[in-house]
Amino acid sequence: MLDRFSFRVFFIASFIASLAGLRPSTAFANVSQCLPQREVHHLRLADFESPAELVTPPAGQPVKALVILFAGSDVADMDSAIADEQNHIVSRPLREIADALSCAGYASFRYNKRWVTGATTVDRAKFDQLSGVDLANDGRSALRFAENLPAMRNVPTVLAGWSEGTTVAMAVAKTERKVRAVVLMAPVVESPAKTVQRQYLRVGRPYLETFSKDGALDADAIARASKGNGGVLAQIFVRMFRGFRPGEKINSLLDTDKNGKIEFSEADPIIASWYADIPNGGLGMSATGRALPGVSEAFFAGAPPILILQGLNDAMVDSTAATIFAAGVGSEKRVQIRTYSGLGHSLGVAPSMIEDQLLPVADQPLIDMMQWLDQTLTRDLGERSRDTVAYSFSRK
Repeated sequence: MLDRFSFRVFFIASFIASLAGLRPSTAFANVSQCLPQREVHHLRLADFESPAELVTPPAGQPVKALVILFAGSDVADMDSAIADEQNHIVSRPLREIADALSCAGYASFRYNKRWVTGATTVDRAKFDQLSGVDLANDGRSALRFAENLPAMRNVPTVLAGWSEGTTVAMAVAKTERKVRAVVLMAPVVESPAKTVQRQYLRVGRPYLETFSKDGALDADAIARASKGNGGVLAQIFVRMFRGFRPGEKINSLLDTDKNGKIEFSEADPIIASWYADIPNGGLGMSATGRALPGVSEAFFAGAPPILILQGLNDAMVDSTAATIFAAGVGSEKRVQIRTYSGLGHSLGVAPSMIEDQLLPVADQPLIDMMQWLDQTLTRDLGERSRDTVAYSFSRK
């Protein structure tokens, strides 16, 4: 049985975990002829031996650059595997991105987060003690380990983060000035706490309101919402209203007057309290006292060139924050942004924020990333990169 605090932590953790979700399944043309080379490694992260993998282009192809990949929130193995409610793996996004990079001539290095032993297995007690500073230190360890591998010692280094991983990328770039470029995919531009706190009013409540009557939802309305077209984040809020106890149809923690309905006037202040930005509160690692700064705050003079890839129908982060940041004084000369109508947090198709299902990444963002990397790293790659490569994709 979940008490109030356990429920709050369970919900917030579930939501934060969803920030990392995407299901890319595209690859470069002729992928059937592209055989990435894989090297298994073990990366020391404090007292934990993290499984890791270096993926390089097919045998005989030169390496353009080394890309360190940083996963999104909560538990994430090196593949950033996404599991459904039954713990069945539905996608392995970082592995698929690594393979796509390889087929474009880029090496990549990825690793399990500290205390994560598998796609859905973790030492939760130890993991929950980590902070953003720990994640950044682990990112630096990964960078130094990878760039000292024999085949990687003379190639430029790039950092690429997705969602919360963008805050790690910025923190690492600030102290590792040899980094030549940074790619931020669906970045957490504002503080992680503020980003999480805004989810309910941006996505959760608007979706639930379409099933409500007179400002309230009964068990039948909640059941209908669970079968509706709400995306990953919208359905997380549905589960919050339904509750997590076996057989529960309406969350008694939100039905304060015990009339069998949840009025928004009841739920709104309670949800706000669960999102309170306080030490040891429900925000967990997204709380200001534990999280890394958002990208806007982390930006620094002399930052390497930055590319932002942002879907305009992103449910998890407010896309306007990225566009405002990219146009801001001080960042406009160092930051380029590509925005995509009809794409969501995973840069996959999303008809709206409410319907963002974290679908497979669309072709164009990956094409844009590879072309931007080629152009940005021209001085490292030599004259052969001055002509833009016309990348294309084919579905596996």
